[in-house]
Amino acid sequence: MSLASISRHLAIPLSRWGLVALALLMLALAAMLALQPLKVSLLLLAALAFGLALLLRPVVGLYALALVIPFSAVARVPLGPASIGPTDLLAGATFFAWFLRLAAFRPRPRPAPLLWFLLPFAVVLLYSTLAARSLVAALPELVKWAEVIVIYWLGAQLLTPKHRLPLALTLLAAGSVEALIGIRQFIFRIGPDAYLLGRFLRAYGTFGQPNPYAGYLGLTLPLGASLSLWSLATMFRKKDWRPGTGDRGARSQAALWSRFKNIALFLLIAEMTGVIGLGVVVSWSRGAWLGVAASSATVLALSSVWGLGLMLALAAALILAWPALPHSVTGRIGDVLGYFGVWNARGVPVTDENFAVLERVAHWQAAWEMFADHFWLGVGVGNWDAAYPDYAIGIWDASLGHAHNVLFHYAAVAGVFGAISYLWLWLGTLWRAFRASLQRSGLNKALAVGVTGMLVHLSVHNQFDNLWVQGMPLLIALALALLPLTPEGSDHGR
Repeated sequence: MSLASISRHLAIPLSRWGLVALALLMLALAAMLALQPLKVSLLLLAALAFGLALLLRPVVGLYALALVIPFSAVARVPLGPASIGPTDLLAGATFFAWFLRLAAFRPRPRPAPLLWFLLPFAVVLLYSTLAARSLVAALPELVKWAEVIVIYWLGAQLLTPKHRLPLALTLLAAGSVEALIGIRQFIFRIGPDAYLLGRFLRAYGTFGQPNPYAGYLGLTLPLGASLSLWSLATMFRKKDWRPGTGDRGARSQAALWSRFKNIALFLLIAEMTGVIGLGVVVSWSRGAWLGVAASSATVLALSSVWGLGLMLALAAALILAWPALPHSVTGRIGDVLGYFGVWNARGVPVTDENFAVLERVAHWQAAWEMFADHFWLGVGVGNWDAAYPDYAIGIWDASLGHAHNVLFHYAAVAGVFGAISYLWLWLGTLWRAFRASLQRSGLNKALAVGVTGMLVHLSVHNQFDNLWVQGMPLLIALALALLPLTPEGSDHGR
């Protein structure tokens, strides 16, 4: 690619002397790279290549973001009272590259209808800072939700129909790598003794804890399951098997190549989905297991009539096989019923069997008492830890960082409007995803069904935990951008 063509792609109107200056700059960069150690030179060269690719095609930033989300907590660097990581840098760089192209080409903006669910919640969180004890503690939460809005907006502007499947495959690839890390920890018992399970160890991946690790994989799994069913169906499309007219040899060769690609795509997606599912199992997370059960049923029920029948058959088989399952599995799932049997942790004797249940119930109570005392504004977004000591119950005087129930948490930190706006966000996006999943068939339907399953998993798991942590909000933002909410013909702009 010549300097002139680079100038045209970047929409920089350079004169002859401008091109000379650009050439001199590139020579200076080359000299700088030559004077550095080899590893540093390669790293800088890769960064320059990525930066150029990002300027030429800002959508590359969304693919890179999908890859680094599970590793966002590993490489964070302290920055004053907060910290910054690769996801923050990628989000900012992608927005900057998109803004430059916006200024150069002035494309017509594409619809981003889910902003009507995201923006009211963000405004309410900002308003809750009026009651915050610490604005410094509120800042990371505000930045997190601002990034969610930015990434969803960028996805709506940059993702065309041809980008959706590659981005979904990138999300699955990152999930399968994360799952393999956890499976290795489970088998070889790599991790803290607190996660030991006899001969094995609860997987926690790069997230540091089993529950967020399982939550990330559980969010990715429905997308893989839906795309697996779609790719399986494409293997048996009649038009690929029907002999054509005209040049029979060329048409049969094209049909054979099409079948091969469909089979390869199915095997790739199914393998990644299976690895992700195994990663959820070895996490030993009850919330994730329940979320996977609900999201899998959703994907099967929405995919087709055959999928609905398969879901009912699997449910019947699980009921029949339940007595034969290991007690370590049935007992762990059965313990979930304990959350609905205890609503007051005060004065209840604590045992090894009920500790986990009472710990969550104690945090739920603390959230409701915060909400009762700070009905209108809450204690301020990001200020849960600051307020928790005043509401701690029993032996649970150390905050876990959130209420272990997302709706309760936002009611406590942002008051009644926080609870209402979160319900608006949660149920509104779920409804729009469900409506998009009612298409008759095709990739758009598969993506919509997968995103609906992701939101169902989020809904179930968030009753016992908080998945709006450690990069997962950006995963949800990318998933919402995958939703085909407008006809394909309406995609426009570069």
